[in-house]
Amino acid sequence: MKQMDIREKGYRHWEGELKFSHFNWLPITLNGVKTVFRKKYAKLIFSLSASTFFVFLAAVYASTKPELKILGELVRLLKSDAELFKTFYANGFLIFMLVILSIFSGADLISADLKSKAFPLYFARPLSRGDYLTGKFAIVLFYLLSFTLVPGILLLLFKMIFSGSLSFSPLLLLGILVFPLLVCVFLASLTLALSILSPNTKFIQIAIFLVYMFSNNLAQILKAIFKSDYFFLVSLPGNIQQLGSFIFGTKPAFNFPAWLSALLLTAISVLAVSWLSWRIKKAEARA
Repeated sequence: MKQMDIREKGYRHWEGELKFSHFNWLPITLNGVKTVFRKKYAKLIFSLSASTFFVFLAAVYASTKPELKILGELVRLLKSDAELFKTFYANGFLIFMLVILSIFSGADLISADLKSKAFPLYFARPLSRGDYLTGKFAIVLFYLLSFTLVPGILLLLFKMIFSGSLSFSPLLLLGILVFPLLVCVFLASLTLALSILSPNTKFIQIAIFLVYMFSNNLAQILKAIFKSDYFFLVSLPGNIQQLGSFIFGTKPAFNFPAWLSALLLTAISVLAVSWLSWRIKKAEARA
């Protein structure tokens, strides 16, 4: 019987080479998008988020058919293309659903990693904190933009089809693209900044919802006391409505310069991303 060689057990140095890639974040995003889609109540939340688009689509169709009496009040409100898209993007129901969608898709993205102590697993791989944050941001942005940017572009296309005219203002198209990007980046930044505060996902979900509700209620109370619209600068939905007026050039919802809301939302987004980067840097160092 031929004797077989037995190799000594031990470790061998890896002789491969790591290749830099701009898409190290993509597996995080793909897995996160699938996970959110499989969650309980996902179809209900997605249906409610999409309902605004179908209401406005019906209103656009009705506006091209004077004989139709459906949605007459809404049709009268949409006096121009700018007013149409400002109202579509900044209406209270859609803003509320975007907050719910942010909670649903993003509240647990980082808090779950804190709870499971997953940071060492992430950063043991050739993954930078930029890759980690990009992957997490992309999950929330995928769902938020799916119910803002995509419906906005479709609404413009259907409006041209219903009216039989292919002409539109380049500034209008710019507003349709820029407004949802700014709002969704803001909501994603705020959601993830709160998500990193605690491993308790329920606490994060409640905190995000309270920020939305409390900020608007506080603004209304202060407005009633001091009779100044400037207090709506503390309101999340109020600032989004003012941003819509600023981007689309319509009459502001409140009596203060609309550019202040644009500046405030941008500043909060930058601060939230900076805070996230600092916290992830600390986690990376510990990993």
